[in-house]
Amino acid sequence: MMAVGASHYDFDRFGIIFRGSPRQADCIIVAGTVTKKMAPVVRRVYDQIPEPRYIVAMGSCACTGGIFRTYSTVQGCDTFLPVDVYVPGCPPRPETLLEGMMLLQEKIRKEQARWSPWR
Repeated sequence: MMAVGASHYDFDRFGIIFRGSPRQADCIIVAGTVTKKMAPVVRRVYDQIPEPRYIVAMGSCACTGGIFRTYSTVQGCDTFLPVDVYVPGCPPRPETLLEGMMLLQEKIRKEQARWSPWR
């Protein structure tokens, strides 16, 4: 994720800027293992994001729980969040994350909802 934000891949040219506050964001990138103790907190952050909001699950731990088949690990963040794009890999390559974000932009472009300018 840090490599994609750096100058070689440059998320900024796609209009993607990392923000730390949920009130300024419209997309969450869930990266890494999510435990059952963390799941309600991640859900609360998701609820604080204004509409429209999107979720990207990055890496095999966020997508499926990875190699961790334990009682405390959530087996995929899609059990408590509506995931829009899955980015595979352990860890995912920067090109893969870039492609996942472009897929999300395509999904947003095709979406027609109450906040869309073309109704």
